[in-house]
Amino acid sequence: MLNSVYLPKWLDHLIFEKLGAKYCRSNSDMTVIDWDKNDVLNYLGTYFPRSYAESYCIFSEFFKINPEQFADKKEISIFDFGCGTGGEIIGLLTALSQSYLKMKKVKIVALDGNNHALQQYDKVLQEFKKHVCIQLENHSAHVCIDDFYDLSILSNVIKRKFDIIISFKAICEFVTKQQFEQENAYKHIAEFLLPKLAPSGMVLFVDVTTYNNTSQEWLPKMMDKGLMAANCNITFRNEGYNQSFLISHSHRGNDESKVAWRIITKKDVA
Repeated sequence: MLNSVYLPKWLDHLIFEKLGAKYCRSNSDMTVIDWDKNDVLNYLGTYFPRSYAESYCIFSEFFKINPEQFADKKEISIFDFGCGTGGEIIGLLTALSQSYLKMKKVKIVALDGNNHALQQYDKVLQEFKKHVCIQLENHSAHVCIDDFYDLSILSNVIKRKFDIIISFKAICEFVTKQQFEQENAYKHIAEFLLPKLAPSGMVLFVDVTTYNNTSQEWLPKMMDKGLMAANCNITFRNEGYNQSFLISHSHRGNDESKVAWRIITKKDVA
């Protein structure tokens, strides 16, 4: 499986030169939802490239193994739960554009709780449109999820079904802030997202592999417990507890991220 990529030159120039992103690594339990503009620019220069690499590599491999997944679809819909600055969306869109030549349009719904991150995401997506021959329709929104009640409200708002749902390094924030109290956040988010899948749709969860000081549990183990309780199919996943991805750009060569990831589907989907 591909696990090492270079950030495209146009994207490298955009985030570091035009948007002023900085490379600034942090090993603490991050709660990006609370960050100001400077924090988000540090995130854009450090974790956006990582999410791009993770998403691009995972989806490129999945589409190679399952070329029939969206082979006949001219329009694909994407929902990103906790999109941040959008690295995973750009990685996914790049993999889709290279794998499915019949695809003409992509509709995106992207939600996040940080307005500064959403602003950077919108700027990146606008530039991305200039580099692909795909029609992109994007709806991004500032949405804060504090508890179970907020999820039920969001479920009533989002009526459509999606071909691909992604959530990258967002659920760990719910764990850190105990927004679902003592309940397993992965279980509740999976149960919220699975009914929103179109036929043959899939959900990709990607999260950090650290020991969470709030839950006092390793997050990959917590993820697996939650997905098992959510009664879904795990159709594609990393081996062991984590997988390393390497991303190179103008501010760092072979920057390594270690994540746990799972692609899940509804139980009634083979």
